[in-house]
Amino acid sequence: MEELAAKIQRLSLTHAERRIAEYILEHLNTIGLQTSTALAQDIGVSDTSIIRFIRKLGFKGYSEFRSEMADRIARHYSQTQPGLSPGEKYIKSREFLHQNSLLQDVQRYTLDNLQKSFAKLEMSTVDRVADIILSSRRKFVAGFRGAACCAQYMSSKLLFLVPDVLPVLHADATALERLVDISSSDCLIVYSFPRYSELNFVLMDMAQEQGAKIILFTDQVTSPLANRADVVITACVGGLGFTNSYAVPLSLTEAVLLALSSRRDEGQEKRMDHVDKLVGENQLY
Repeated sequence: MEELAAKIQRLSLTHAERRIAEYILEHLNTIGLQTSTALAQDIGVSDTSIIRFIRKLGFKGYSEFRSEMADRIARHYSQTQPGLSPGEKYIKSREFLHQNSLLQDVQRYTLDNLQKSFAKLEMSTVDRVADIILSSRRKFVAGFRGAACCAQYMSSKLLFLVPDVLPVLHADATALERLVDISSSDCLIVYSFPRYSELNFVLMDMAQEQGAKIILFTDQVTSPLANRADVVITACVGGLGFTNSYAVPLSLTEAVLLALSSRRDEGQEKRMDHVDKLVGENQLY
């Protein structure tokens, strides 16, 4: 289903279309079994909105879309053991977990987010991110407010592996000043989740205009920022409280860093040892 997700990522979507797209991507294992009326009722939109969106995806009508989705599901299950996806299995098992304490609730919610996010991530996507980072001269890493913790983690660990890593953590004029000289030989890594900072749109437009590669960590491929990115990694950030939970994007960042570390050459090995030695000598842990 990667082709479908990629096609949706490239589209400019209305609010109703974004709801439809998110529902489809969350229910890929069953979407071929529903009628357009049932789908519209589940999402809370009109039949016309469903048909219009399906045609926007390049299908002649809903019947063609439904038939193709059903065929893909059949092919998938003919090649693998029948059953639910890892994320769906975990969601199904939640009813057996104790839910009478804060710690248990947080654990359940976090594991649920991790299962769903990693089930969507392909190793080919991680490899592409690693390729972009390693082939880029400078690596700009942007994240603001809550997402700044992700950008800080990525930039601080990335510095052990590659040179010219530039964190962009403050949502002010300094962010624009830092990116003003970005070029086609550079890349921009952005962490942005609802509510998306307007500054992220500006930074991604600046990078896109100069031909720099853009890697986006966000919540959905239907994010309004997604069509500006070369690669999108989605992370569930829903939390039990009033803020996003960043456990998942941090874990996905770790996966990218591990993929990068496995590709280190001798020069990068020496760099890591040198940085680690300087940190140790000065006790800057």
